[in-house]
Amino acid sequence: MATRPMTLARFSQALEEGLLSLPEDCKEVLRLIDDPDLDDASRVLACGALLHVLAGTNAIPGARGILAYADDVIVLRLMLERVEQRSADVVRAHAASEPELYAAMRVELAAIREHLGEDLAVLDRAVDQLPKLQHEGRDAASLARDDDGITWLYDAVQEAIVARLELPSADVARAVKDAGRLASLLKQRL
Repeated sequence: MATRPMTLARFSQALEEGLLSLPEDCKEVLRLIDDPDLDDASRVLACGALLHVLAGTNAIPGARGILAYADDVIVLRLMLERVEQRSADVVRAHAASEPELYAAMRVELAAIREHLGEDLAVLDRAVDQLPKLQHEGRDAASLARDDDGITWLYDAVQEAIVARLELPSADVARAVKDAGRLASLLKQRL
């Protein structure tokens, strides 16, 4: 296990970058949802991912404080990976307009996968459940098909960004020093 400290360092850095970009990531998911060329299943999955962030549900048991947002970071990246498998042309077009954002998310997901390994299955299962997710009486499938629902989702995401997703970089840097314990927390869910 000589590489474990290196994977932890890359994981911590990826998590830090992901936590700091969470507001921008959510905005990009909204742009993706708004793309008329996105297939319906991907739109539902993306709506579910944003509901996951909004609901504050924690797929990593015992994660507290800023680290409680780690599952949001990872779920968004796993969701985008799945959407890219279904709608490669749509994601490629978005990546061309936001190359730094997409490149960073891909690098971060690779570091997350490398460090968490099979423990990532817990968050993969969370992504499987995104189409069924509900929050404040709204579900992902209904939101994806309803213009008023998309407007509600846009407003709710904007409000969440202002109220709680803009995380101070110094606080994030302190929090990710404890990122190594996330793998053991995920093992509890396996």
